[in-house]
Amino acid sequence: MKIKGIYPILAIAMVCSSCKYAEKLRGTKLKFIVPNKIEKLVTKQKTVFIKCGKGTIKNYTEKGWKIINKTTSEVPCSWKTEKSRRGCNPKKDKGCLINIPDKMGTESIYLLEKQFPIGNDVKAEKNKQSKPN
Repeated sequence: MKIKGIYPILAIAMVCSSCKYAEKLRGTKLKFIVPNKIEKLVTKQKTVFIKCGKGTIKNYTEKGWKIINKTTSEVPCSWKTEKSRRGCNPKKDKGCLINIPDKMGTESIYLLEKQFPIGNDVKAEKNKQSKPN
């Protein structure tokens, strides 16, 4: 008999406790995600080599590219031809001349990254290109 009296008490407790949670949910505002307003981006990476001070990445940084990584190493900028030994004759012996570095300089390798938005117009252009006229 004691067990039958517990079920109504449990039912009343569940109803009372769920009302408290329902009031909390009414106070909160749920933000719904609109698929058209989601910004879709593609990240592109590019590697740029600059040898012996010829060239710059200024154009890339002005266009919004960000430098992710930079490595620098020493490389030959120009080469010169010399005799491999004192008594060799370059006209008679083809293996007499060798190339050696003349001027040394630095080579900088930049890893650049930029994010581009993806829109419906990009998908439309791809569809136009793939469909034959």
